[in-house]
Amino acid sequence: MNKNTLSHRFVAILLIAAAFVALFLGLASLRDTAAPTAYAANIDSQVYQALDASPSGETTFIVYLKAHADLAPAKNIKDWDARGRFVVKQLRTTAEVSQADLLDKLGRGAVPGRISHYRSFWISNAIFVTGDRVAAEALARRPDVERIVPEMKIDPPEPPEEIVTAASPGQFDLTWGIEKIGADQVWSTYGATGQGIDIGMVDTGVQWDHPALKNSYRGWNGSSVDHNYNWYNPNPADTCDDSTTGTCDWNDHGTHTTGTAAGGDSGSPFYGDIGVAPGAEWIHALGCCPDNETLMATMEWMLAPTDLNDQNPDSDKRPQVVNNSWGGPGGSIIFEDVIESWRAAGIVPVFSAGNEGSGCGTLGSPGDNVPSFNVGSTNSSDGISSFSSRGPNPFTGRPGPEVSAPGDGIGSSVPTNSYTVFSGTSMAAPHVTGAVAVLLSAEPDLIGEVDQIEEIFRATAVQLTSSQVCGGVPGSEIPNNTFGYGRIDLLAAVEMASNAGTLSGVVTDASSGDPIADAVVSATRSGHTLTQRTDASGAYSFIVGSGSYDVKAEAFGYASATTVSASVSQDATTTQDFALSALPTDPVSGMVDEDSASSPAIEGATVELVEDYTSYITDTTTSTGDYLLSDVPHGDRVLEVSAPGYASAKTTVSVSGPTTQDFSLEPAPDYLVGDGGDTCSVAYEWIDATDGTAHNMDDDANTNVSLPFSFTFYDNSYTSVYISSNGFISFGQGYDRWHGTIPFEGPPNNAIYAFGEDLNPEGGAQGVIYTKDLGDGRFVIEYHQVEHWKSGDPETFEIILDSNDDSILLQYQTISWPDFTSVGIENDDGSRGVSYSYANNPPITAGLAVKFTPFSGQPPECATAKAPDVSIERSGDFDALLRWQHVDPNTAYEIWRHTSPYFAPDQGEGTKLSTETAVAGEMTYRDVGAVGSETQNYFYVLRGYVGGGASGSSNRVGEFDYALIPGN
Repeated sequence: MNKNTLSHRFVAILLIAAAFVALFLGLASLRDTAAPTAYAANIDSQVYQALDASPSGETTFIVYLKAHADLAPAKNIKDWDARGRFVVKQLRTTAEVSQADLLDKLGRGAVPGRISHYRSFWISNAIFVTGDRVAAEALARRPDVERIVPEMKIDPPEPPEEIVTAASPGQFDLTWGIEKIGADQVWSTYGATGQGIDIGMVDTGVQWDHPALKNSYRGWNGSSVDHNYNWYNPNPADTCDDSTTGTCDWNDHGTHTTGTAAGGDSGSPFYGDIGVAPGAEWIHALGCCPDNETLMATMEWMLAPTDLNDQNPDSDKRPQVVNNSWGGPGGSIIFEDVIESWRAAGIVPVFSAGNEGSGCGTLGSPGDNVPSFNVGSTNSSDGISSFSSRGPNPFTGRPGPEVSAPGDGIGSSVPTNSYTVFSGTSMAAPHVTGAVAVLLSAEPDLIGEVDQIEEIFRATAVQLTSSQVCGGVPGSEIPNNTFGYGRIDLLAAVEMASNAGTLSGVVTDASSGDPIADAVVSATRSGHTLTQRTDASGAYSFIVGSGSYDVKAEAFGYASATTVSASVSQDATTTQDFALSALPTDPVSGMVDEDSASSPAIEGATVELVEDYTSYITDTTTSTGDYLLSDVPHGDRVLEVSAPGYASAKTTVSVSGPTTQDFSLEPAPDYLVGDGGDTCSVAYEWIDATDGTAHNMDDDANTNVSLPFSFTFYDNSYTSVYISSNGFISFGQGYDRWHGTIPFEGPPNNAIYAFGEDLNPEGGAQGVIYTKDLGDGRFVIEYHQVEHWKSGDPETFEIILDSNDDSILLQYQTISWPDFTSVGIENDDGSRGVSYSYANNPPITAGLAVKFTPFSGQPPECATAKAPDVSIERSGDFDALLRWQHVDPNTAYEIWRHTSPYFAPDQGEGTKLSTETAVAGEMTYRDVGAVGSETQNYFYVLRGYVGGGASGSSNRVGEFDYALIPGN
């Protein structure tokens, strides 16, 4: 494989989006070649490691079945109960049908081996099993089983910052956030307090009978409590004193967030209450956050709540909105399929953005997932909280979070019957959750319309700006990566939606009458603009408050329709169709060269027409630097140019006829990648550093080590390096955790990722990291038998820094579980980098050597190995002599022999007789004893060899030369 080009800024994002499809369907990825042959191919090797390490011989693993439910029709079901029943039926039927035989055998003990626990899930068609190796392998052999993976690491919420505690709500201001978003004005003006709406909380539990929460608990009727369908705790014995009902809060966190979303206690009624939606009712699932099984159980329960015996699920009792003030490091979509199921059923999924600010690219997961509605934190002055995580979104490149809300110094309820002030995006998310409930109580027609609910909050947010630039988006733009679309304004949202009617229509091509998909339709009233994209049939539909709207439709390649005024009346439908005229098109062409005295043409530069993060037309420059974008619609168009070894460029071109636009790119530091088979590569040659300095590091740790020389990385020089326990090193700053996207401006930055993963040396008990000065200008960092979190799957690999040419060499000796790896490099702000491998694509295997060579401007030539022509002759009575001319840049030649003519040495067919070091001129090889009395044909091929890789096969000789080599 030969990689001689630098990925431009969105390649890593696209790789993630594709690679994570397999990831989130099973919480782990497939195991094709990594598992030893003694293992079942579809059992993740970490399962075997856990089994080997278990004193009982058992471990918990997840069995994923192949069948998947189709939920697409749910969006068109308007009846709340019918919609939920459809989604649950689709999911349950898929699971029940596909799991029936397996569950029957598990229930009857008919699966070979020992199984002590199993639990079926329908929300992702998976079965959690605790069993031994025999059971795992028996399950893996079933044709309906897709794969078997271990449980994944889940981070619990960080303890919130406690500022002050009080015995009653009157001792300090608990309501500034409520007043800031205008909730109190909605209560008084519209009488909407969340009544009739159910709020779901997935958190650490709740003191349900807290004075501020008891009256809004759905299980309390004013005189008695019924926790059925209202409270869920999968592990009551492990978390609560009341193991009968499992009602408790083990962390204070859940009681606080629930109070912010739906707390009461003022008795006036509502004025001065601590919750945004004191008239709503809340239910709770204690899922945060011991393990995958618990979280999946609680998220499944939210879709169809059950009684206290976990029986008789009823999707009619699902909440309209669920608050999720939990998460972990960004870039993971483990729960994305579950969130999509919520959306399909009409549930608004609100997530906190994370508390890893104030740097760019710090959004946490699942909040950064595409189907999530994630929330940043603001203070009482509408400034961004210092801890609030920032965008851009690692999967889409778009700004994030979606919106922001009060989260800094928020007073709310805590056990036992007390109140305190916490700060965090965990406090901001329930402001939005409560706001959703109030909006829906003010306008019930929006119930289930998840996309439109979220768009209303985006459109009506108080637009806030900052000086921070993230993802290339100035903080002065809306949306930006600090506040998103801004701080939510509940009053404006309700004003935009109340007394709703429907505004709908179809956008078509004026000439052909064909529907235009993905057209943007906007509806503006009172300075707020709602937008929506048309579906495949060209249709759009807004549920909006009564009033007059300016409506416009736009689509790439079409002239915008004239803005029209449309009047919407309550409970009525206003139809407004648009027929858009295609714009005339003309070519845009030009040349891309280097901004230097000689101005050489740049071959292989990518020229793109980009609008709204979408590349519509693309071309690659020829050897003369020329490009051509055909059929560019008239108007102002943004062109972006990128090329390995150069700084990217962007300009706006006004197209009204054939247009010429040239680009001159400035040279910029970059790296060429060689992984075998060319002169930019090196042959794998392991360097043992275990006799160097040992570093016994803990989980999620880093340490600074001095270098014996100055090493230049992206044009900056360093004399020390930070080594992270998670398979990467960084310069200038240490980082404990890794981010899967390369390059990405979020932390870590200025890094070399050899095996970016969640590794855990466990203080030396699960592997040691060694450093060694070779004394020749090279420094080695070896990860020796370092295991994954929690344990198992040891990995041995190394990073070699070579100060002689400032190159970087990654070598892999033992690879056990590469499925989640990130391999590559990036500069100090994440604006440039090389993503070599993501999620084991391309594969990271034992014996692999990957070299990163610095350059700037025109990339160096990387010549590949070439196979020479070869001839054969008899030598003496018994030998065959091969002759060929040396071909540059080969450093050696492999000679292969087989008894069949069309064999493939690159697939291991045949016998490799020798590897001959290259010399100039003619070369020979003597196959001693090949010619004799045996009636056997021999066939020969040569392969050139350079940089750790071999060429294809040469011509084959010997098959027709019966005089030289006896045949039958």
